Amino acid sequence: MLMCVAVAFPASAQFDGKEGNDFGLWMTVGVDKKINKKWSVGVEFEYRLKDNIEEGKGWGASNRWSIAVGADYKPISWLKLDAGYKFIRDHSLPEWNEEDQEETEAYWGSKHRVYASATGSYKVQNVKFSLRERWQYTYRCEVPDVTYDWEHDRLEPVKAKGKHVSRTKLQISYSKKKAWFEPYISYEIYAAKKWEKMRYTAGCEFKINKHNVVEVFYRYQDLRKNDNYNDRDSHILGLGYNFKF
Repeated sequence: MLMCVAVAFPASAQFDGKEGNDFGLWMTVGVDKKINKKWSVGVEFEYRLKDNIEEGKGWGASNRWSIAVGADYKPISWLKLDAGYKFIRDHSLPEWNEEDQEETEAYWGSKHRVYASATGSYKVQNVKFSLRERWQYTYRCEVPDVTYDWEHDRLEPVKAKGKHVSRTKLQISYSKKKAWFEPYISYEIYAAKKWEKMRYTAGCEFKINKHNVVEVFYRYQDLRKNDNYNDRDSHILGLGYNFKF
């Protein structure tokens, strides 16, 4: 599947870049352990590729990897509570600050993220509606000597910074009893002081058996021309594998 994606999408990614969009490939591998009817724990590794057209690297440049651990709790059948921690290592593009006359080169930085969320769901025959509200706090570590201050002729660090974000996600899925696949669509909003990012997703989960699940999705990420994200709007193909025991 990855070889087909690598061959099929470079041309379209370059076209999108000229229009101000990037193309990305997100891959995840996860393991979940069900402790009892109410509790479960899990770990997930994610790796992201993008085209990085601004740096002239072409499609397939590494953009981010992360590892996360978390726990889920279902006090009642229609409500799920979850919380976790994620370590992120991501790539930032070069940036020029006209006002401060500062030039920041491309760099890799580390982030620590904690989150907590509540998801309510309601099913009408074979159609399931769910609404998730999530709070997350991300702390970006300082990166030394990547910003050049032309006015004072010196190198400066990208300073450490913390940020709170609220994420609201509405999802509609279709599943029949004993069905081996479950298609879905979702809409998610990121908000801090204002709406910062929106995600539109359509995908499907394939239940190979009771232990193995494969997921494929397409996502459009709209950054709403937000200066806090030194990145482009993106078309994303996602591939995931999850093992449950």
